[in-house]
Amino acid sequence: MIMSLASCSTYRYIFSASPPNNPYFSKKGESKISGYYSDGGTNRLYGEKANGFDLHGAYALSNHWAITTGYFNRNERDVFEYSRNRSPFDSSVVHYERNLYDIGGGYFTTINSKKTITLNLFAGVGFGKFAMDDDGTNNGALYSRKHSSDITRYYFQPALNFSPYPFFRFSFVLKTSLVHYKNSNTSYTASEQEYFSLDQINDRVKAISEPAVNIQLGLPQYPWVKLDATLSGASNPFSAESHLQVRGNNASIGLSFDLSKLKK
Repeated sequence: MIMSLASCSTYRYIFSASPPNNPYFSKKGESKISGYYSDGGTNRLYGEKANGFDLHGAYALSNHWAITTGYFNRNERDVFEYSRNRSPFDSSVVHYERNLYDIGGGYFTTINSKKTITLNLFAGVGFGKFAMDDDGTNNGALYSRKHSSDITRYYFQPALNFSPYPFFRFSFVLKTSLVHYKNSNTSYTASEQEYFSLDQINDRVKAISEPAVNIQLGLPQYPWVKLDATLSGASNPFSAESHLQVRGNNASIGLSFDLSKLKK
């Protein structure tokens, strides 16, 4: 229903929510290798989608310090059908391709006597690109537009992790990103860029809050692998009237491995 309502507005999306790379480390030598299928909303009736995958890795260098790395990929498709109030095009099919590599690190520590609650303070930087292909009709004629931008994302990511049982744990993450858009290349006209506010992002930085909840479930006899699920969001730095928006919801499901526990 939400996706159907969203189809009533001619938005262009410059950012999509993603699961945070948040390891449950408590000591040196622990590791994390995770892979997720992610979906920000699929409307099969209209052929719309916002899915992709995420890969995460992390390693505890000591009892308090760790490094992280990750890859983010999204393939998205929005459909905007004809409406007399639609502007500047009569109908549009918009494809997005997003790719981002990141590296980071930070501090972790247990904060209770049972060592079942840990605090993470991580930060990092990512480099990537988003590209947009916009095709449709305008006044009865076919049109085609393209837009792309390089992205540098700096992030700070505090989190609280709870591990009440070896086979069950969950976390609350509040990630804040500073996203720098640069080297934009576009075939939109000047008036179209103004309508979609694309003229306002080149060489600009946008602050985006990305809260998330993560749950991991496993079996006691297999401590090295867990089912990993995350619900994540992203705040919108643009006004409600803007036609440039953020895709603010994402659900991810996958597996998380700790190879250090294979020895036990």
